[in-house]
Amino acid sequence: MTTTTLLLLGLGSIAAILLLIIKGKVHPFITLMSVALVLALAAGIPLAEVAPLLIEGMGSTLGSVALIVTLGAILGRIIEVSGGADVLARWLLNTFGEKRAPFALGATGFIFGIPVFVDVGLIVLIPIIFGVARRLQGSMLKYALPIAGAMLAVHCVVPPHPGIVGGSQLLSADIGLVMIFGLIAAVPMWLVAHFVAKPLAARNFVPVSASDTLQSVGGTGAMSVTSTRTPSVLLVLSTIVLPLALIMGGTTFSVVLGAENPLTTVFSLVGASHVALLIGVIYAAGVLGFRFGWSRDDVENVINSALPPVAAVILITGAGGMFGYSLRETGVAEAVADLLGSTGLPIIFLGWLLAIVIRGAQGSATVAMLTTAPLVAPLLTSMSLEPVQIALVAVAIGAGTMGLSHVNDSMFWIWSRYFAVPVSTSLKTWTLVSTVASVTGLIVVWIMWLLVSAVL
Repeated sequence: MTTTTLLLLGLGSIAAILLLIIKGKVHPFITLMSVALVLALAAGIPLAEVAPLLIEGMGSTLGSVALIVTLGAILGRIIEVSGGADVLARWLLNTFGEKRAPFALGATGFIFGIPVFVDVGLIVLIPIIFGVARRLQGSMLKYALPIAGAMLAVHCVVPPHPGIVGGSQLLSADIGLVMIFGLIAAVPMWLVAHFVAKPLAARNFVPVSASDTLQSVGGTGAMSVTSTRTPSVLLVLSTIVLPLALIMGGTTFSVVLGAENPLTTVFSLVGASHVALLIGVIYAAGVLGFRFGWSRDDVENVINSALPPVAAVILITGAGGMFGYSLRETGVAEAVADLLGSTGLPIIFLGWLLAIVIRGAQGSATVAMLTTAPLVAPLLTSMSLEPVQIALVAVAIGAGTMGLSHVNDSMFWIWSRYFAVPVSTSLKTWTLVSTVASVTGLIVVWIMWLLVSAVL
């Protein structure tokens, strides 16, 4: 099959994904799987090999992604139900004071957003945000923009969130390195969103709503346990930091000690993403659950309540793996990579640009990451990049998925409806903040790329 035909198949498959999701309102899982199937057939893959190809694509992607996403969701749910989010928010508000309340809310969203999906996390923190806003008054945007911007930044570039984890898997990027670089990029992305929000809130006044009845439509539902006490802020922070430290430690020690050191084997085990998160879940269940009077039934119920919201995300991620594998096995990905390479654009900018365009076109950050990664992966292979550079490309793509959040993005509607922000105002504020933060992420990753390239 000619290169031109393969390129047309690649463009057609992406157009089909966008058309089905945007116009057809077809679920992303069905869309990605269907397009992967049709692409394989159109490219001439023998009929007997099509089904095994799809299964292999999903299986190879979900081998690690499903574990990381599920364990991350369980950890976040334990922290949420234990009252950890409320404890953390109130401590930060008391520490920074009323004048810095927006910063404190943003810091809460950043920290709590690491193990918790962005939409669920925002819903959980709604009472705290409204409580602060009603006490201090002013424009609702002053409080709503920083915290949502912080949570979305973490969601797009920091594991264990599904988009960046699935994309890293498709790029064969080291999760530990992605986490380190993702955290480095996420901080300035959040801070820029925070400072951009100030003048936007001043120019676009939105009164603080007297009602937050939409709180009841949250994705996790009500959950109560028998505990009558709440954990300390240090205990809450320890449950978030422990798995992150193990993952980053596993990556760091393998470099410092060398592959032949016996300790490297130990650190590589406990520092593996899924093992580190499992340790984190067990630790959280003990110090936030059993220690505060939870029964075994309470812990089981909390864990069970974390699983349903994860199912759709895992299936979408697996279907993204199908699509990526189909692109690779048909030769389409290699043809697209050759075309992208001929543009002369730096790989960091190229990955970010593809991601933000696909994100703006179809709305989902996760789908944008899973669609962009397999297109860029063959180009990485041809460039013979080092693991640190591949990790930076993954973070750049993740940063691209944060931009251009607008009316086709579920987060856009969750944010605007909860805080009673008119659509026109949301486009002038939320969409702008998400895009500015995305560009900030690109700049930060580009700086890290230059520094790493100078050393290698």
